[in-house]
Amino acid sequence: MATRFNAMLTSSLLTIVLIAGCGETEKPAGSAAVTPAVPESSHSTGAHQAEITWFDGSVDEAFTLAKTTGKPVYLYWGAVWCPPCQEIKHTVFKSPQFIAQSELFVPVYLDGDTERAQAWGEKFGVKGYPTMIVFSPAGEEVTRIPGGIDISAYTTVLQLSLDHMRPTAQLVQAALKDPTSLTASDLQQLAYYSWGQDFNALPEGTDPILFEQLSNVAKEPKVSSRLYMQYLLLAADAASEADDEVVVKRVDPARLQSILSEPALVVASWDYLAYWSEEIRGLLAGTEAEVLATMNQWADAMLANRHHPDISTAEQLGGWLPYVFLHKAESQKLADTESATPAPLPADKLQALKADGEQANKITRNAFARQSVISQLSYLYQQAGLADEARSLLIAELEISKSPYYFMSSLSSMAESDGNIEEALSWRKQAYETSTGPATRFQWGANYVRTLIRLTPEDGETITATTMKLFDDLQGMEETFAGRNFRVLRSMSRALEAWDDEYNEEASMLTAFRGRIQNMCSQQDADSLESTNCASLLASGETSTAATTGGAG
Repeated sequence: MATRFNAMLTSSLLTIVLIAGCGETEKPAGSAAVTPAVPESSHSTGAHQAEITWFDGSVDEAFTLAKTTGKPVYLYWGAVWCPPCQEIKHTVFKSPQFIAQSELFVPVYLDGDTERAQAWGEKFGVKGYPTMIVFSPAGEEVTRIPGGIDISAYTTVLQLSLDHMRPTAQLVQAALKDPTSLTASDLQQLAYYSWGQDFNALPEGTDPILFEQLSNVAKEPKVSSRLYMQYLLLAADAASEADDEVVVKRVDPARLQSILSEPALVVASWDYLAYWSEEIRGLLAGTEAEVLATMNQWADAMLANRHHPDISTAEQLGGWLPYVFLHKAESQKLADTESATPAPLPADKLQALKADGEQANKITRNAFARQSVISQLSYLYQQAGLADEARSLLIAELEISKSPYYFMSSLSSMAESDGNIEEALSWRKQAYETSTGPATRFQWGANYVRTLIRLTPEDGETITATTMKLFDDLQGMEETFAGRNFRVLRSMSRALEAWDDEYNEEASMLTAFRGRIQNMCSQQDADSLESTNCASLLASGETSTAATTGGAG
């Protein structure tokens, strides 16, 4: 189920390709403040600060302060280019209620390009941006907060972590023994937990039925609905991975229909309903006409509630996705082939969708906030068959965006889908060359290398030269073998090995690459995280000849 969980993380706040790493180090508003604790006067007068005062020291110092003051730690791990990160920073972090609550925590902002950020990310088991974790004053992880939920829910979840302080992993173990033993607060914590950002709290192989049981125990309707949607998501994922011989147990749609009929429950479950209609559809019991009726109810409910004030601008656009996906699926079914070009959306729906897009574009003026809105809008346009509009939108945004390389990657993907190889490579190269920040530049460079291998595998000279230049860039980066950096390196290594085996059988072009890996590994401190990761990379066979090549570099 890890694959689906990871997909849920990256698509919860959209985008066509949530890849890559951070550009310039841009802290959220208020990060310039250096006072680690909230001034006493703000508590005594009842006044609250106008923005979050992010802790100005190291992560170690933040945990030390938490222990001495008895305050929990709120850790935000993000990146400047990341659309969901910008969504959080320009909605949740602007909320007066959330800002007021942050005074009760030691709030820590950790940008992916800052020193030791990747090592901390690996230590905490972070898989992607953004990740928001609450730790107890003693340093024990309590919960992870998901993106994509309605804005008002964040203050509820944060308050719950203050009042509760029971680690989610403990709650899961208790639930596995007896779901009825959990309190209302326990159930709420599980309902608003970011399962897509943590593969450890839920034991491998856990039966999805656990979440249905929890939803039946929960008395609060929103909590019950979210737990039930998590059950449907896990069950759909298990069904997709089952062998062909396994008969998938279908789910009576009545419970889902009851959620869809209540606007408050639709808003509470927005992150599930916006992005998982296609997957869950295959799980529903009933005739084809009955299932279609449920899916129409789903699409209608999302459109009816898409302008709810508790839903951010980007997520409001996501309310169109179930309708668009359903329209595409049904038009392809009529054409009797999934490869058929979907029929255009009905004129009235297309007009309404464009109007929403134009309004979202118009009202979102902040360049950073636009990162999430434009990413969502371009994705929606593409899914709705408005490829030209999506492309024009992205190109125009290059002049506005603080991280244009993210949109260049999207333009590359669009060009590749259209078969325009030269254009696709040009956008990837520009994205790499304009990206900034050590982790970001490495990740975008690796993306470019993998695209070269995929689209022009015969161009060994360019592939090799780009790879070696990327390693030149790595010389000043301390965390090559930690966190996302290591995962990017491992992925690129695999792609290069496969390419080398097929295209360079007589005279391998990877000798220098393997040598540099070996040389860099030899410089890591013994028994360090980086050294351990190096050993796993070398032992995997991906750089198996490195030990015998001398490792110059």
